[in-house]
Amino acid sequence: MTMRSQLRLRFEQEAKLLKKSVAQVARRDKRIQARENKIKNLETLLEAETEMKKDVSTLQEQVMGVEKLKASFEEFKQYEDNQVEQRCAKIDARLDALSIDLDEELYPHMLTAIAGRRWVIGRGSRLALMKCGESTELRQAFADVLSAMIAKGMSMGLKHEVEHEKAKLDLEAIEAYDPEAEAKYIAALHALKDLKYHLVDQLESLKDAPMDVIMASLHLESDTGDDAPHWIRELRPSSSQLTIPVYPEARDPMDPWAYKEEILLADAIVANVSRDEKKKKCRMVCRTHGVGSAHHARSDGVPVFVPTVAPQGLAILLADAATQTKTYDEASPRLLRSSSLPIMHS
Repeated sequence: MTMRSQLRLRFEQEAKLLKKSVAQVARRDKRIQARENKIKNLETLLEAETEMKKDVSTLQEQVMGVEKLKASFEEFKQYEDNQVEQRCAKIDARLDALSIDLDEELYPHMLTAIAGRRWVIGRGSRLALMKCGESTELRQAFADVLSAMIAKGMSMGLKHEVEHEKAKLDLEAIEAYDPEAEAKYIAALHALKDLKYHLVDQLESLKDAPMDVIMASLHLESDTGDDAPHWIRELRPSSSQLTIPVYPEARDPMDPWAYKEEILLADAIVANVSRDEKKKKCRMVCRTHGVGSAHHARSDGVPVFVPTVAPQGLAILLADAATQTKTYDEASPRLLRSSSLPIMHS
């Protein structure tokens, strides 16, 4: 019995050891399987990491390309900005030069033309008619017409008297009778009609001359100085007669050509010079502070870019010039500035 008991105990112990070993083997298999799964996961992660490194490398290359493109774009943008700034500076300089030309060249010449036209239509035409009346050729032509007309009247009267009274007289025997009186009268009229006015040709040749030259050509011979009649002295050409009309802002539709006052030449010159000097100072201030004339509209109360509001006559002349259809191949002669009459500007 003791042997059997021992064998039984030993068998039970062996069975317990076997179960324990089986359990250990099972646990070891689980650990091995877990490690294998972990290895597989690590391999998967390693592959993913490799792919990610490839993607990162590709993205880095793309980023570098984008950075290069961005740098090129910034460089191009800076170049274009510099070009635009240079062009804007050139345009501002041209605008300043154009404004100066308008103030110092165009507007004074146009206003001088307005004043000259007003003087020619007013006083000039009257002086031209009076100066034509002083022509010896015209006076002689009028005298010839009057003499021929008187001779014609006398001859017609003698003829009518002889024919009416039926006198036994021969008209040719009468010394005062001239059978060619009517022909001489017609010839005198044609001579007066065909008379050439040298003053007109002279004024035509002076159409581009300064106003003082035109005024000097219309000086009357009867204007002998202080002893001349008062109305002759009033018509004497003078630079003080050149004026510019100032039109009101609200014009009367019933009388659109009515103006409120006239500006004398000297006053207009002083105002123009003062205004130009202020504008030049404003331009210097704008350039010093880096402000273009187009962005700096007003300084010290003087408009920088906006030109002076010209009188209505200037707008009319500009409209007339714009509607001209005749063109010239050669450059038209430059408007001459009078040496004795300064430029006009309002």
